[in-house]
Amino acid sequence: MARTGPQRIPGASLTYFYGDGAFSGSDMEVNCGVAHTTEGRTVPSYADASGRRGANAPTVTGLPDCAAKKIRWYQHYDVDESARALANKLGGIETNTANVFQIELVGTCDPKTRDAWVRAGHRQDVDFIFWPEAPEWALAEVAWLVRWLHDEHRVPLTCVKDWLAYGVDARRPGVVPASYGASPARMSHDQWRAFTGWCGHQHVPENDHGDPGAMDFARVIALAKGTAAEEDDMPTTDEIVKAIATRDGHFGVPARWREDNPTNDKWKLESVLAYIGDRVIDVSEQVKVLTAQAAARDAVLAKLIEGGGLDAAEIQAAAEAGAQAALDKLGTALQEKE
Repeated sequence: MARTGPQRIPGASLTYFYGDGAFSGSDMEVNCGVAHTTEGRTVPSYADASGRRGANAPTVTGLPDCAAKKIRWYQHYDVDESARALANKLGGIETNTANVFQIELVGTCDPKTRDAWVRAGHRQDVDFIFWPEAPEWALAEVAWLVRWLHDEHRVPLTCVKDWLAYGVDARRPGVVPASYGASPARMSHDQWRAFTGWCGHQHVPENDHGDPGAMDFARVIALAKGTAAEEDDMPTTDEIVKAIATRDGHFGVPARWREDNPTNDKWKLESVLAYIGDRVIDVSEQVKVLTAQAAARDAVLAKLIEGGGLDAAEIQAAAEAGAQAALDKLGTALQEKE
């Protein structure tokens, strides 16, 4: 089977690449992904019992840089090359070679490990990630890779529903950690053969591990699809109206409005707009009257000045006083309308 599409993840380091050495994998076409957690705070060597580095490596390892709010990716195998992070029993079902892309996320899914790290002085979301409570930026970084694999290799933007906690979980009462071993979340052989999309180590048959615990992978998928919270649509006019109206669609209005309209005890949007419109018309009419009065005043003043009976400065002072009185009267009238 030929490898198709880009095989190197953009920006990923090849410092720990094992695909061209003793542990090079088989060709395949990825159509699903498995998420793991390393249960440590640095990139592992993935050595086996004999100390051979890379013997148990996934396709890629993500090392969180909490200060920069970025994940540094270290690629170990080509995208369409089988990795080695899953158990694969002799005579059983294929796991590593079952068209699966494998991500190891540096950090922990175990509450006990998280608590131990905190007691030792390490700070959650600063020095390490507890993946069941991963910050949004970390999930978004994982979502970037998930989206890239969808766009370049058609790995579906879907995931399994149940991600059991690596600890107490009501969905598997009496068993701790709930996600470990033969949990109800683990797939059968037939389910695994037919599977596409994303799951965790806890879902793969022939495996016991329960990572990545109750990681919010549904949120990762939502982010990969572009449905992040910051991209939500602006509220519609109807939504705004509902937000400021009472439960039955009526508005609270000033008491003076109700005095002007004593028969209207339920103000809906159309009533509010009609009342505002009437007030605008009233103001417009009064402005027209004042404009006409000002024009007439100017004409009289011009004739008086031409007759020589009045000083121009005195006339100007009287005109300004009259105009101010008219404006004061208009303001009083508008206040009475409210």
